[in-house]
Amino acid sequence: MLILGGLLALAVGWYAGGRLSRFEGAGLRLLLLPVLALALQRAAALFSPEPYSIWGWTLLPASYLLLFAFLWFNRHLRKTALLMGLGSLCNLAVIAVNGWRMPVARSALAVLSPEGAASLLAGRVPMYCAAGGRTRLLFLGDIFYCPIPFFQGFASVGDILLALGLFFGLMAVMNPERLPRWLKAG
Repeated sequence: MLILGGLLALAVGWYAGGRLSRFEGAGLRLLLLPVLALALQRAAALFSPEPYSIWGWTLLPASYLLLFAFLWFNRHLRKTALLMGLGSLCNLAVIAVNGWRMPVARSALAVLSPEGAASLLAGRVPMYCAAGGRTRLLFLGDIFYCPIPFFQGFASVGDILLALGLFFGLMAVMNPERLPRWLKAG
């Protein structure tokens, strides 16, 4: 979902006369922090196959701290900071109360391959679990299906908010000339 939001922002930005070369005008600071946050999340998935070990509940919260720090230092981009902050909080909340795994709606099983569904049900998909009777805050889990080719998969409310935040952040970076100010102000 995040990739889709980013690509949509780039397409809209370029179509409306925006340029990535206007990067400095947005005043983005500490851009390395979200990159490190993503690296920590990937590391958590690699180092904690089954069961979700100490790596899950140390690396994952650390990655969110890095992301929140980035958003704090870039809070002048109000829409970006608000949307990405809310999205991160939603994802962090549902993951934390479900054993540091994102619950995936049972409806996903119908769309997944038989191997993928079996892996999800068996708990062999790092950072994810199939929703069940003990799942908490499922409305914040991966419940929305995106059928768009190359972007197929499930997303959460938090993922959608993160994608919207990324969209407005890229609008602020690109500063398109032919868009209303409210849309390009990150």
